[in-house]
Amino acid sequence: MSKFQSDLAQEEILSKYLDKIYKEKKIEFERIFDLDIQHQGIDLKIFVNSNQYLIDEKAQLHYINSELPTFTFELSYMKNNILKNGWLFDENKKTEYYFLITGIYLKENKTKLKTSDDIKKLKITSVNRNKMIQHLDSIGLNISSLQKYDNHFRMNNSYGKNEITELDKYSEGLIYFSEQLVEKPINIQLRLEYLIQSEVAKKFHYV
Repeated sequence: MSKFQSDLAQEEILSKYLDKIYKEKKIEFERIFDLDIQHQGIDLKIFVNSNQYLIDEKAQLHYINSELPTFTFELSYMKNNILKNGWLFDENKKTEYYFLITGIYLKENKTKLKTSDDIKKLKITSVNRNKMIQHLDSIGLNISSLQKYDNHFRMNNSYGKNEITELDKYSEGLIYFSEQLVEKPINIQLRLEYLIQSEVAKKFHYV
């Protein structure tokens, strides 16, 4: 099984566990299986008081049995030696909320997620995409300024953590350039607590 297929399998297992959580919360929802709609950044539709909300679930499945205080939002990546826009500012994405799934812990000291019953607990942080983009803009991080950082770090091969003046690297965030991945993505890495304090995110499910 390829890494891509393995990731898809893990996501499918996780989605079954997440569906249980939504049902326990008595949330009316529809899980999306159509690939074209998924490519628009929609994994889930949630219905509240006749309103529909489009959700993109983002999970830290490569950090099982650990809890990171940060989450990365993709600014750009390489495909066939061509620079592409990341999903955060992708105009083709219809995402309204990100559900960030972190702190995924398994039962009985298991290290591999094989079924949804293996999951002991996890956290879901709901992020309002537009509010977050507006907040970043308010501190000087609009699409244009982030693209300048992106170009600068790519030209200088500044892999790893890159501090920027608009964010406190300890309490807010930074820019991260991943060298080890084929796509060489550049992400803005933000602290979950910072997003919550900035009122662009809420604790949706914390156990």
